[in-house]
Amino acid sequence: MGIFDQFFKKNQNTESNQEPSAFDIPISELQKAREGTINLGQSIFPVIKRADDPKVNIDSISAGEILKDPIAEEIVVCYVIDMGENFEFITTKHLLSFGLTFDDIRDAGKRNLINRVNEDCKISIMDYSSSNPAIKPFYRLEFDSNLNPSIMLLDEFWESSIKEIIDIDTIAVTIPAKNIIFFSDMKVMESFRTMRPISKKFYEASILDQVELSTNTYIRKNGKWILFLDTDEQMAELWS
Repeated sequence: MGIFDQFFKKNQNTESNQEPSAFDIPISELQKAREGTINLGQSIFPVIKRADDPKVNIDSISAGEILKDPIAEEIVVCYVIDMGENFEFITTKHLLSFGLTFDDIRDAGKRNLINRVNEDCKISIMDYSSSNPAIKPFYRLEFDSNLNPSIMLLDEFWESSIKEIIDIDTIAVTIPAKNIIFFSDMKVMESFRTMRPISKKFYEASILDQVELSTNTYIRKNGKWILFLDTDEQMAELWS
């Protein structure tokens, strides 16, 4: 049983009884990077991008505006079609072409992300205590090399599932690269203070491969991600 089966079993059974929709129509006109046809409903995924990434801020008459939602300060979620060899951003033009709404895209992206996490989600322990016995480990999540940071979008994972696996109080995450997400308990300072500079090193190393994402740290508070500001005032609020 996958991590989210207990939460989504009912929804999955309901969806299997629905009439075919526009998502079930093969979209051969989107064939670009692989042979055969692509099923739109199974190929939509959400990806996290920097809000100032030029690639996600393109708006042209021919291509349309890229669909995106805010997550927290300085990051957004965009929606892509997995073409096999590459991703294609979903734009307003796609909505018009296929008669879909933005909510249709969001729902399909979340469903597919959950299915991908269910297939093979691993938690690795990042332990650097050999260099300093006072250091406590933090963790790395892996399920898909193209989508790992997108697990930030699955509220059920952070609010329920992860806390059943690891005793954790206030969750902090870093997303240094498009294929990396680390997390720790912010209130275990020996772990939190180790994760952040090591994450920055991963960010710097990823620049060469052009997969760098963010040097920011995000904290989960009241069901939302907030940017960690590293101020005394915010620390006092987070500990309250």
